[in-house]
Amino acid sequence: MNWKTKAFIQNFVAYLPQKISYEAYFQMQRYFGGFKKPFNPLNKFEKSVDVLKKILNYGYTIDGKIFLEVGTGHAPIFPIAFWLCGAEKTVTIDLNPYIRNELIMDMLFFVKTESLKIETVFGNLLNQERFNLLLDYSRRNKIDKNNFLKLCRIEYIAPGDAAKTNLPKNSINYHISNTVYEHIPLNIVHNILEEGNRIISKEGLFINNIDYSDHFAHMDKNIPAINFLQFDDKTWEKYAGNRYMYMNRARHDDFVELFTNVGHDFLEIKPCKNEEVLNILENNKITLDNKFRNKSNEILSITGASFITQKKE
Repeated sequence: MNWKTKAFIQNFVAYLPQKISYEAYFQMQRYFGGFKKPFNPLNKFEKSVDVLKKILNYGYTIDGKIFLEVGTGHAPIFPIAFWLCGAEKTVTIDLNPYIRNELIMDMLFFVKTESLKIETVFGNLLNQERFNLLLDYSRRNKIDKNNFLKLCRIEYIAPGDAAKTNLPKNSINYHISNTVYEHIPLNIVHNILEEGNRIISKEGLFINNIDYSDHFAHMDKNIPAINFLQFDDKTWEKYAGNRYMYMNRARHDDFVELFTNVGHDFLEIKPCKNEEVLNILENNKITLDNKFRNKSNEILSITGASFITQKKE
């Protein structure tokens, strides 16, 4: 689908009354987007295991720990993974109440039919007793969302505000997000991280994966990953200024500055440099908006990064 067509549809759906809008957007995704059957959560399970391995690599533990996830999405894959590996609890917060029984059922069907793949992904991190509980649950013909979340020790807050969690001070161990912060205005991300500083325990970790690319390019292969850097703010707002596709267009240096400003030490930064984008920039195949022309090609060619940070003592 052409990205402008998708933008038009998303804007139209976003203007509908909220309840109707959520349902319409889900059905679009169900039949034409990322939630088409068969729903495959394996990639997200792999990413969640990567997060857990990073925690272990820095000498920390998972068993009995409390996670906070910013941005749940339509199925709580990361919190389920954390529980399967021994977490005490995951608090997951989303601005929109997206979790759907249908996708939980699809996820459970995948677990039931592809249990060996799941076990391979988790390896020796997997708590077999908990995995058996999940397998038992997957054999049910019908599920209750709240009962399922209780089983997996997930506290789901939606609609919620990760900048105002109302959680006690020093009450969580790990503050996690996966491709979420690019969808939030930077000043609000700042507030979320400040709140994270309040609620995280001493020596707790912040682990964030951020996708700087134009998300329309994930679907429309005729545009580059920096297509959206051509537009001024007003024009871009017309395309993607809605709850389903908002992108702040912040670049790698902006996020480095943001983590610095909230008082974090960097334990690890892994930028993902896109050689195709670098070629486009060096050969002037795209005209950047004035907002981005003062940034180096080196920075603009970074289309994603993972950060592990820790608040300074």
